[in-house]
Amino acid sequence: MKNAYLNNLQVHDNQMASTLGFWLKPLIQGLEMPDIRLPTFDRPNIDGSFVPNQLYGGRAITLQGKVTGSGSLATYRTRRSQLESAVKIYRPGGVLTPITFKFKTMNDLLLQASVYTKKLKFSDNLITSGDYVLDLYAPDIRLLSQELNQTQLNIFEGGGMPLPMPIPMDMSAGGTVLQPILNAGNFTSLPFFTIRGTIEDPTISNETTGKSFSITYTLTSTAERIEIDVENRTVLYFATDTSTGVNIRQYFSGDWFDIEPGSNSIKLVVADITDSGYLLIKWRDAYIGI
Repeated sequence: MKNAYLNNLQVHDNQMASTLGFWLKPLIQGLEMPDIRLPTFDRPNIDGSFVPNQLYGGRAITLQGKVTGSGSLATYRTRRSQLESAVKIYRPGGVLTPITFKFKTMNDLLLQASVYTKKLKFSDNLITSGDYVLDLYAPDIRLLSQELNQTQLNIFEGGGMPLPMPIPMDMSAGGTVLQPILNAGNFTSLPFFTIRGTIEDPTISNETTGKSFSITYTLTSTAERIEIDVENRTVLYFATDTSTGVNIRQYFSGDWFDIEPGSNSIKLVVADITDSGYLLIKWRDAYIGI
């Protein structure tokens, strides 16, 4: 690991560990794969067992590190306090909030995970340095890219074959626009969609996977928007940029589709192709393990 941060506190840099005063030992656990939930039941009266399902659980991450004061007791105590503060429970406004664990791998992947502290053990080896073991828990099974990708997609136009049909038929005939988007990771990514008006009854599809969803709703002005959060499965309508979101999930039908690893072709179709609205897609590259 080349560097690592807990929120804004840098806790590792493989080029300047002695100057930074924080570093991680190469014994990091939990980045290879999340826990797996595997229920099993014995088969009555016969040999063997039955596995009804197999699901991922959360991700337990363990960091082992060192903090030094570079020979100064006061500096060590300050840095130790900084680490303890960085991994404390955050509850601003009474809302439990995770810590962002960000890191750069040795092959230069910039990744992050939202985590909660489970346990911190910190022992003073000397009066100016100490070792710690930090247990973290990430409820999301994915390790995500620090960069948030986004692209705009306009309404799909055309499609079908011209009349009269030429012989031989040109099978490339069809509509535009079909937007390719790339998930550079090795696991599915959960996108966030924003639909801007004017637009009537939009349907968004991932042509790569064959999954789609529709929203039976009309935006009559460019100030209006609909936000679809696939991860949290919410559909909110906003009358203006400053309005509070209104739940309109009852108008949603179809699949909460994700973005597969590799290239995905996304299409936006509406009831009236004279509409001037568009779709904004945001996603992060996702990894199940590194």
